[in-house]
Amino acid sequence: MKVVFQGAGAIGAAAAALFGRRHETVVVSRSANPGSEALNSPDTVRLQDTVRLQDTVRPQSSAPTRDTARPRDAAYPRRVGSTGRETVRRVPVVDWATVSSSSWDLVVLTTRPGDLDEPVAASISGIRPSIIAITSQVDGDRDIAVSMFPESEILVFSPALLSERTTGRNVRYWQPPGMPVFMASGRRETVRGLRRGLGGGLIVAVPAALLSAPPAVFIPYVAELSVREGSWTALRTHLRRPTQASAEAVHAVTGVRIPMSARGAGLVLDALELFVPIDVGEYAGRHFARHEGQTLDMLNGWAGQMARRAARRDSQRNPKRNAAPALAELAPALGELAQALRLRVTR
Repeated sequence: MKVVFQGAGAIGAAAAALFGRRHETVVVSRSANPGSEALNSPDTVRLQDTVRLQDTVRPQSSAPTRDTARPRDAAYPRRVGSTGRETVRRVPVVDWATVSSSSWDLVVLTTRPGDLDEPVAASISGIRPSIIAITSQVDGDRDIAVSMFPESEILVFSPALLSERTTGRNVRYWQPPGMPVFMASGRRETVRGLRRGLGGGLIVAVPAALLSAPPAVFIPYVAELSVREGSWTALRTHLRRPTQASAEAVHAVTGVRIPMSARGAGLVLDALELFVPIDVGEYAGRHFARHEGQTLDMLNGWAGQMARRAARRDSQRNPKRNAAPALAELAPALGELAQALRLRVTR
């Protein structure tokens, strides 16, 4: 299959490297014009075979071949390495003019659909992919994507790996053993057909509620980490509020109240520090600091879902009653956490 990853960040580059083992993949900058430096880079290469980490690209003969010739319109490549494996891959980062000259089976948006530049959105509409997947799970973003791209079927992809940009154009990732690249939610027949076309191991189908539950569990801790200035140590000593907010968020998306405890959350953080082969505290502080606005929108979205759920329940029980319970009563920890993060985001 032919797959475009929109957004030359860590998720797009890592996913393109993993998908590129069996499929034709490219990464496109989130901007319509990546910039003259990127477009004129002399280091542009096609996706290479695996080479050893820290090594340069294997020597090539001076005469260009079909495999070594540089694509005319390609921009700069990303060098992608896997934590724990001494290998790297190179993924091509191209401009939208290059992508628009071909047809593509799948477009994966790593930028929120509402944040796309108009020329980028127009380019995506122009290539008319049958399937567009969004990685944003902010409440309402899927509806925005549906309205923007009515000719494409919209799926939601949730990354199942950790990735970050390290130095320069280098990206590293860690994929938990046995996990896919993305968990996918959407119309069952579409997800099943896409999984079959991509081959096993790249995506796995999950119901929408199960896709939403993991972010509802961990994003409140991410929010608390941001409120604590990215300090993992401060988060470890302030687990009460995010634990309560996590329980409220899970109830908002699933309708089920799951008991959670700060002590249990601490044990989970201990396990992450023990088993994940990167410094989780350093990674989380760096990575999520760049997405505080999206984190805030997710908190507000869950609070809104909670309010709507309560209003529906209240109208069924008391048809003549107009006032729904106050949000402060429904989700006190979510509201408090959102307010604390809002002060940081808007300052």
